[in-house]
Amino acid sequence: MAFEEKPPGVKEIFRVHWTIWKGMGQVTHPEYPKLHIAYTILMNIIFSICYPVHLVIGQMKQKTQQETLLNLTIAVPSIVCCLKYFNIWRNLAKVRHLEQMFNILYARIDRSEDWIYYRKITVPYALRVLHVFYFICLGMAITAELSVLFMGFAYEWRLMYPGYFPFDPYASTVGYVTAHMFQMIGFAAQLMENLVSDTYGAMCLSLLVGHAHLLGQRLARIGYDKRITHEENNEELVKCIVDHNMIFNCQRTLGDIIGFGMFAQIISASLCIAIVIIYTILFVDNAFEYAYYGIFLFGCIMEVFPTCHYATYFEFEFENLTYKMFSCNWMDQNREFKKNLIVCVEQSLKKRFVLIGGMFRINLQIFFAICKGAYSVLTLALNFK
Repeated sequence: MAFEEKPPGVKEIFRVHWTIWKGMGQVTHPEYPKLHIAYTILMNIIFSICYPVHLVIGQMKQKTQQETLLNLTIAVPSIVCCLKYFNIWRNLAKVRHLEQMFNILYARIDRSEDWIYYRKITVPYALRVLHVFYFICLGMAITAELSVLFMGFAYEWRLMYPGYFPFDPYASTVGYVTAHMFQMIGFAAQLMENLVSDTYGAMCLSLLVGHAHLLGQRLARIGYDKRITHEENNEELVKCIVDHNMIFNCQRTLGDIIGFGMFAQIISASLCIAIVIIYTILFVDNAFEYAYYGIFLFGCIMEVFPTCHYATYFEFEFENLTYKMFSCNWMDQNREFKKNLIVCVEQSLKKRFVLIGGMFRINLQIFFAICKGAYSVLTLALNFK
């Protein structure tokens, strides 16, 4: 296979993530460390502290049911977004280590059919998650601004969300523009933070699914080429065992990276989905807001679904490895090969789950539980309408 036909590597796949992490001050600049510290402090004070705090204080000051629900639709996701953001930040060393292991697995792909599978299935599936979030973030940003402009020209000018400011944003045009710009830029910053936090786990799991599948294909091919000696077949099996352990280490490291963020997301997801639906049913009355909250609701679902979906597929591929091992021509191999195969089979029989908090499995059952929880909250709230 020609070199230029190789699919993008890990660096290219996660280029957007590292660009945003650098832009938000999470990655240290080696040439300007002091300036970077000042920049990081400023960015975090403005967008990771002041923005959610002004929403929470604003929530306490709301008197009407509509304003309370409107503020909750952004205050709860904003707090969770900051928790996920700081969780990724404190695990950046593990992120780099995980990508190094991905590079090693990437280098193990050496056959044309494996390259084709990786290029046409594994990489597109991973990037599809990112492209969906592009649509969500861009759609929310545009419809949010359009709904504010529509309400301003048609009825009265109001902020994107009720919040606390040390001045009256409605007392003057300058005050309103300042408050609106703060909310708009803060909203955009949190959309970018959510983009990288919510897509990273799903994209990594998609790559792990692909590598687990390719490992199974390599195992199933061992022993059928008569030109390869028994010793060479045994060396290939040993390499596959090493890759098998590395995939497990990738899964465990990824669980450490996204575990706390997923835990916070799962706890809040049912509440966020229910609040958005309730507010849309009771108070939304124009097309721009319907579009905004429709995309918002889709975003709440997609913050959890891709990770749960690919985690389930990862479990399936890992379980399938046992069958792939017995698909190789092990009967014609030497005694050492068969001993190593037994070790490999015993390792594959251990259940491999992506865990959060060391206790809960990330899979589609979690996603369905979130949907059921959202329905329960929605039913309870509408009964008390």
